Amino acid sequence: MRFLVILFVFPLCVFSQKMFVDNAQVSFFSSAPLEDISALSNQLDGVVDIATGDFFFRIPINTFVFPSSLMQKHFNEKYMESEKYSMSFFKGSFVEPVAILDDGFMNISAPGVLNIHGVDQDVIIDTNLSMKNGTILFYSEFNVPLKDYKIKIPKIVRMNIADTILVKVSGALVVK
Repeated sequence: MRFLVILFVFPLCVFSQKMFVDNAQVSFFSSAPLEDISALSNQLDGVVDIATGDFFFRIPINTFVFPSSLMQKHFNEKYMESEKYSMSFFKGSFVEPVAILDDGFMNISAPGVLNIHGVDQDVIIDTNLSMKNGTILFYSEFNVPLKDYKIKIPKIVRMNIADTILVKVSGALVVK
């Protein structure tokens, strides 16, 4: 009887297809003529269903930390309106299957909907995967044009903030 229980439970544990974000960072960088601006958050949350290719990632906007508290305040209150638009998310499905049992490297395209500032945009984000011992490390970088997400920059600070922001995302996917 014990053998039958092990036989049915073991495959569910070993071949679990849902993986969750662990130890992730999201950063962004704006390079403008008068000033460079960067911020970082360690609060990315997400799940990937390896079997179906479906994924969902989200990040609370107010978790980005800036070198200056004034920058952080302006970011949350004036530009991102984080009380109104508290989360940003990316959801979709991978185009190609990911084999988590094989160690190695893989580049994938992740088409989906990126929601920032309450605006949905269809995007494709290329992601580098490194698989080792059942853990997947991921890294992506992509550009976010502010006008696509209706983020308005006042003319007075137009030379301080870039029209397009570079976003970098990295972390691990693990079975929990």
